[in-house]
Amino acid sequence: MSSGLHTFIAPPRPFTIQFDPKELDDLNDRLSRARWPLVDAVPDDRSPDDPAPFGMGPGPTIKLMKKLAEEWRTQYKWKDTENHFNTFKHYKVQIEKLDIHFLHHPSTHSNAKALILCHGWPGSFAEFLHMIPLLTDPVSSTQQAYHVVVPSMPGFTFSDPPPTSKWCMDDTARVYDKLMTGLGYHEYASQGGDWGSITARCLGALHDDHCKAVHLNFLPASPDGVLGMIPPRFLLSYLPNFIMPDLRRQRLLRALDYVEKGSAYYAIQKLTPRTATFGLNDSPIGLLSWIAEKMIPFIDAAQSTQESPTLTRWTLYETCTMYWLTHSIGTSFSSYSQNRHFKDFLTDPKYRLENMALSTFPNEIVISPVEWVKKTGDLKWNKEHTDGGHFVAVELPQALTDHVREAFDKIWV
Repeated sequence: MSSGLHTFIAPPRPFTIQFDPKELDDLNDRLSRARWPLVDAVPDDRSPDDPAPFGMGPGPTIKLMKKLAEEWRTQYKWKDTENHFNTFKHYKVQIEKLDIHFLHHPSTHSNAKALILCHGWPGSFAEFLHMIPLLTDPVSSTQQAYHVVVPSMPGFTFSDPPPTSKWCMDDTARVYDKLMTGLGYHEYASQGGDWGSITARCLGALHDDHCKAVHLNFLPASPDGVLGMIPPRFLLSYLPNFIMPDLRRQRLLRALDYVEKGSAYYAIQKLTPRTATFGLNDSPIGLLSWIAEKMIPFIDAAQSTQESPTLTRWTLYETCTMYWLTHSIGTSFSSYSQNRHFKDFLTDPKYRLENMALSTFPNEIVISPVEWVKKTGDLKWNKEHTDGGHFVAVELPQALTDHVREAFDKIWV
């Protein structure tokens, strides 16, 4: 339960994204002078029919990285991105000791409700740009409109980093609640995926006097009781099909592959974030490889299944350029290093949600059985889409918008 409404120390200030051209020149110069390894750290001797989990195995190859780096340097134009970003309404405001960046797009519809969209890693406010006009100005007068607020998480891009090593998602949620109530939204809903799903959960659980409903598109719940004590590989290998149907088994194996083979970055960002920061903040090739490992498999999937994909390699270059120009790759790791006990968010009763909706997209890295999900809160709406993955706000903005609207129409009346 939060303590009440918030009054800003000073009004929000309009903010324009603009960087010194010398910063971009330096980036391009570093890309052109990359010191490439002589050989791949691990030989790439897999056949095309034997892809590694998430398409990356031990990481991107030299061949792929040279292609991406050259495309980033010679074809991607940051100025076009910057001009596009600045067509949206950006602000900064001081909350507690932090200067917080956010987008604020009030709807012109008289019945509009307030909604905060929460991004994760490796993402930013830009994930939701396609969704803002869909939410604020629906095509039909019968559809619910929303006043949309999209903050940059502390430590990401244009928001100040957390001021203390003890900062956690509870603190981020407190700042977000002060942002929403300071803007005059005494009641609102929250939405999020990845780490944004945890922020959205904290808002709904810890600030339920203001945050009345929560929609998530990522919820990696675990089994409890006896099942929770059985090693996952054993569980998936020996439980009979009538207990563990094929689709559920395949999804859990995918999640287990991610944990065992695709989450090295998680351990580093959680345990030794300072060490990784020096290399990634100094080398755009290092930064590109770090983020490409997470994004390229989903970009490739979108390219292969959609006629006009919105999740493209340009999304990767946009993300890398923002992290580079704002020197924020290291501070973005705070979502990992300062929230080490992730499972607590899904098992501690204080984070239980009383008004929750969930959207499932089949290419997500972790998809938990609905029975496990229900242990984390009162699931009042649940729907699965036909495609889409971890970066669905960019990949399928219309589908996610439709899910959000349908969910809140049911659970937030």
